[in-house]
Amino acid sequence: MPVDIFDNIYVGETKDDSLSLCIDVRNFSDFLCENDETAVFTLIKQFTSNFLSCVNQFGYNCSYYKLVGDGAIVIWDEASDEHLREALEVFSTFTEFLNEYLFQSFPKLGLAGALVLEKIFKYEISAEASDLKYRDYVGYGINLACRLQTLAKKDELIINKTLMDKKGLPAIEKKVPVQEMNLLKGIRDQDRKTLYVYSP
Repeated sequence: MPVDIFDNIYVGETKDDSLSLCIDVRNFSDFLCENDETAVFTLIKQFTSNFLSCVNQFGYNCSYYKLVGDGAIVIWDEASDEHLREALEVFSTFTEFLNEYLFQSFPKLGLAGALVLEKIFKYEISAEASDLKYRDYVGYGINLACRLQTLAKKDELIINKTLMDKKGLPAIEKKVPVQEMNLLKGIRDQDRKTLYVYSP
């Protein structure tokens, strides 16, 4: 019989202007179908280990990161110019590495992502029985980044209008069919109207 061992569930901190970076490998499902287990395990281990190295080297001020299958989420609590530079460098550097080395034998594969400036919440769950504590993030910024990255093509980084308005990044407007935008769940109307692709 399941027993709820969690206690003191609370929202710890609100981060009004955080940066959420969500990345994903394009055409990874096809790669899974076309290759054997050895190739899949080798590639995904190299992908994740090199991504962690990239974050540790170029995104060292990030507050949190989480691997999610063939993708990842990286969060900076504040959207300072330094943190923004780190987020862009993580995506750009890792994209270059993948194209030049890891994905060279698999040209259909490529990195896609979204970087948004939005509110998120930092929370903690304490497990009384084991004295363990688990910390994580939830919030609209994470949801928005995960939704928008599905619209990005290979080697594209989508940025939301709020980030563009506040930071004025070099970018071009991304045209997305209305029908495609309407398929995205849990997104505010203003975030369906104008999107940009980072273009350094």
